[in-house]
Amino acid sequence: MIKIHALEEVKGNVKDIVEKEFEKLSKELKEKYNAKLRYVDEDLEENENLKFYTKIGEFEIEFGSFKDYIDFCLKYGADIEVIKPSKLKLKSNEINEVLGLVISFFKTFVETYKVGFNVYIDEEKKKGIEVEEYKKGKYDEDEIIDFEDEGFIRVKAVFEGFGKSEEEVIKNLIASLNMENVIINKVITQNFSDKNFNGLIGIDLLCKPFEMFEIAYKYLPVAISVQKDEIELDLANIQDIGNELSGAVFELSHTVTMRKR
Repeated sequence: MIKIHALEEVKGNVKDIVEKEFEKLSKELKEKYNAKLRYVDEDLEENENLKFYTKIGEFEIEFGSFKDYIDFCLKYGADIEVIKPSKLKLKSNEINEVLGLVISFFKTFVETYKVGFNVYIDEEKKKGIEVEEYKKGKYDEDEIIDFEDEGFIRVKAVFEGFGKSEEEVIKNLIASLNMENVIINKVITQNFSDKNFNGLIGIDLLCKPFEMFEIAYKYLPVAISVQKDEIELDLANIQDIGNELSGAVFELSHTVTMRKR
């Protein structure tokens, strides 16, 4: 059971419409999640001749599963405070299913609105990458176990790759994955082109829970799976992952809205 307090905001320049939309949202959350409205706040911003009305509500919601919680974060983009549990244990099939849900959601968004996240390639990091070293595997099993003892989760992911050469594509992907709490162990490829590289890159990596979800929604891998029977998320993990996904949805939605103006 996951219990949260979620801030939902409705904003517009017509007060009656803001009121109606907020009531509609409140009713929907109550019907779908048995949400309880804890308090409501209203605000008025005046900018030259324009007025913006804002209505914010804090809802208390409980979810029976981690998947239901993540589904809510993706659909409603709330500002979330997790109340309980302090620890949550998930089987590998549960976490893999949720990662698949995240990838599917963002992939559909990208295909529908033609907008997604650009990933940063660290050019300095790229210069020092020895591709053959990653093909062989950088770490032995004892070293991988040491990383797991430090809280890293072993993950295998498959990405689509396009570029002038296999080496260039591998370097770009590894350099872009140069983020805190991500350790790349091994890379394998499958090329479907005779001229350049147009194929798949499989990566054996270790990361923390937050980065696992960041990779899922930003990179949209073809496949991703946790190589551990069970993982444990603490309250901060649950909250940070939920807020990160909610924020990502808001950012993409805002981009689409601004593009239409």
